[in-house]
Amino acid sequence: MSSWAKLRTLSFQETRLLAVSTMLLPMNAIALRFFSLRRWQSFLSHRTPVKQPQESCLNKSALSAARETARMVRVASSRGPYRGNCLQESVTLWWLLRRKSIDSQIRFGARKDGGKLKAHAWVEVDGYALNEGRSSHHEFKSCERSATGTGN
Repeated sequence: MSSWAKLRTLSFQETRLLAVSTMLLPMNAIALRFFSLRRWQSFLSHRTPVKQPQESCLNKSALSAARETARMVRVASSRGPYRGNCLQESVTLWWLLRRKSIDSQIRFGARKDGGKLKAHAWVEVDGYALNEGRSSHHEFKSCERSATGTGN
């Protein structure tokens, strides 16, 4: 099936998420060049209206929404005009989940590969890694600290 045919099969909500993700990826890339992750998350947190308390994804509908959001961010990054890296994708996904009042954390990991240090970022909701399209987070030794975006 062609990309255009696949696009036509998306629901209105999926199409909206794809469009928003396509715009947010390059915006986050630019912001992360000028600001630290913590500062950028704090900025986004203060400008994101949270309608209700952060919801646990133990609720099936919230987990389903989180997975669908992750899928659209991954599609935007792999098929859109801007190919985001794992950190840019993670910030985009984290922000979209925050707007849906779904509690999530950006996690970081590192590993040595042929004498070179490789790093990776991903988003977790209730311990479940959402944006794992290109490489498995299990290949990376997780760092203890996570970026929650609380501004602390």
